[in-house]
Amino acid sequence: MLMTTNNAYQIPYARFKDAQLQLVNIVAIDYFFAKEMLSCALQDSDQVDVELIFHLFIALSESLRQGHSCLPLSEVANNRFGFQCDSDNMVTHHGYTFPDIDNIKTLLAVLTLSVKAQKPVVLSDNRLFIRRYFQFEQEVIAFIDNRCSAANLVENINSTEQIAAVSRCLNALFPPQIESSEGESLVEIDWQKLAVANALNKSFTIIAGGPGTGKTYTVTKLLAALIMQSNKVSLNIALAAPTGKAAQRLAESIGSAVNGFSELVAEEVLAAIPKEAQTIHRLLGVIPNSPNFRHHQENKLNIDVLLIDEFSMVDLPLMTRVVRALPEHCQVILLGDADQLPSVAAGSVLADLAPYNQTKYSKENTRYLQTVCGEKSLAKGLKSHADHVTFLTKSRRFDGQGEIGQLAKAVIAGDNAGSWQLLQSSANKDDSQLTWLNDKSAFAKCENQQRFDNSNTQNSQGTIDFNWLMQLVEQYYQPIKYCTNLTEAFANFSQFRILAATRNGATGVEHLNQLIEAKINPTSYINKSTTGSSTELYHGKPIMINQNDYRLGLYNGDIGFIWRNEAGHLMAVFQQNEQFLWLLPSRLPSYETVYAMTIHKTQGSEFDHVAMVLPADTNSQILSRELLYTGITRAKTQLTIQANRAVWFQGVESEVKRHSGISIQN
Repeated sequence: MLMTTNNAYQIPYARFKDAQLQLVNIVAIDYFFAKEMLSCALQDSDQVDVELIFHLFIALSESLRQGHSCLPLSEVANNRFGFQCDSDNMVTHHGYTFPDIDNIKTLLAVLTLSVKAQKPVVLSDNRLFIRRYFQFEQEVIAFIDNRCSAANLVENINSTEQIAAVSRCLNALFPPQIESSEGESLVEIDWQKLAVANALNKSFTIIAGGPGTGKTYTVTKLLAALIMQSNKVSLNIALAAPTGKAAQRLAESIGSAVNGFSELVAEEVLAAIPKEAQTIHRLLGVIPNSPNFRHHQENKLNIDVLLIDEFSMVDLPLMTRVVRALPEHCQVILLGDADQLPSVAAGSVLADLAPYNQTKYSKENTRYLQTVCGEKSLAKGLKSHADHVTFLTKSRRFDGQGEIGQLAKAVIAGDNAGSWQLLQSSANKDDSQLTWLNDKSAFAKCENQQRFDNSNTQNSQGTIDFNWLMQLVEQYYQPIKYCTNLTEAFANFSQFRILAATRNGATGVEHLNQLIEAKINPTSYINKSTTGSSTELYHGKPIMINQNDYRLGLYNGDIGFIWRNEAGHLMAVFQQNEQFLWLLPSRLPSYETVYAMTIHKTQGSEFDHVAMVLPADTNSQILSRELLYTGITRAKTQLTIQANRAVWFQGVESEVKRHSGISIQN
């Protein structure tokens, strides 16, 4: 144990190389973060366990890289950090063993890491934070506290006339259900109607639900209701999403819903519903070469209502910047599926704010909803409640009978045996929505095995066969280059997508794209670049933008084609609403081939048929039930999965848990 006296101390590892010998998989940024934070933390301390503090700071930095916003002391207490044995059970890295939590707290007590200490690391509620992320959380918590209490309109809209007006509005949007002679509804609770009612009297609300539950359909009716109930001549409503693709899908979904509401809603109300959406970054106003935005606490957005879709993808820092830029009167509506993968960066804000097992309404909110909705069967509220959340549970896409929906439900519930049985049983059905292939059955199911010489690859467990995948490539991708127009090409490409868990490795996106390009355009396989995408441009090549370019109007996740124009030149073309954007390939920001894409990148998208390729061994740490669920629910009608039992069980058993200090503050 290394102790300091009068600020004279020695760190446990003089060099990063020394730390690598002791701690398995340590990365340089964690080591140098701990070294820097140690000098700050020890400034006012006479005697400290340097070894403990140094390893705590390493663990804190690693925790942030893994998506957590903090490090609970309970996560490291009594644990051996950085320890590893080889296959012969010989110790390769001895690691560091943390003491129990009481000893950690006692040893930390001599440091001044309180909120008021203004040091870069904060200890709060037995959690270690980097101060920046602690402040982010505090801002979000304060915002939710304020919006869920003082601005809650339950206390302000209580007159008979006001309640009657809300009821008339809801009945116009949701025609009343049939009632029995006893006055009880003969149909189940209309949770879409309830979601609209619950959002009408609140300045902050979350509408959560899985694929096909009608989130955007419901929120379109909510926007109509807000316009109908508004005292303003016109509401300034902003629609936003984390990515360009998600924003485009939000706009398309709302536009489609509006077209179907002509018999329910007045024309002037429908005309006031916005039909365009933008990325959150564009809404806030990107400043080139700066992490800051044009809109912030000193320059608020000029909007009355903000709707953000695909909110599960929003990380903690971005949510904080949204909160800072909102005017006090702005009503906030968040849509998302809390079961999907959380944001790539730190935080899991949607899951923190919408915990499924705590969404019971308070007695006051229940009475309000019963009155305006006429839903007499609503369950009574409990003390532990979340009035700001409504869950939509009935999926129109997955009605409970389809195998895709059953599989998604079993996976997110952590039912490895049940979900595996569903996959196995699908192999014996000709009309199944699911097709399951493992390394052996994949080869057996391929009717013409000799046609694809490049479709097999070696991994640590032998040969992985991709002949089955090449048949799908022939069916869906090969015809695209023969399409007579771009509308047809984009429509065909949106029918099918190959999803992978990782970028690298035998079953990663980069290798799969190489194999597919070797099939579709053999010369591109020779000219492949180090990124896994071919450097050769050819007619019909699908590409995905990896970097926002606001000047060109292209965003991370946008998909287009390399396409030959009328003059015979190869151009990049992107579909934007009903128009096409043509650009010289040399003008494009970073992009890649996109026959196959990571599951992370597909959030906010859906396809008729999805083929999901999982790693062939259990070495991948990225597998989780949320990853599998996200991939499964991208498929609307058909899902093909290549996976073996060990990998599948590992994925379903692994759950993404993001540590944070945010909880519902209702």
